[in-house]
Amino acid sequence: MLDVYIKMIEGTASDEEINLANSQLQQILKNLGLGILIILPFSPITLPFIFSKAKELNIDLIPNWYKALSNEDDRLE
Repeated sequence: MLDVYIKMIEGTASDEEINLANSQLQQILKNLGLGILIILPFSPITLPFIFSKAKELNIDLIPNWYKALSNEDDRLE
């Protein structure tokens, strides 16, 4: 991912590579954000509130790997 950003600065990265790197960065930031939210005090109270507000505003906070665990087709074994 970092190689793609370096290539982007140099001007040699394709649009497909940049889109893939951006989606990977987005997933990393979702994982970090979820981890930070879990450590906060009163997280059992604040997490449901944050997730309900995010759902109302159409903001996706849940990483794709966690969503795959709930799908029958993408079950990890």
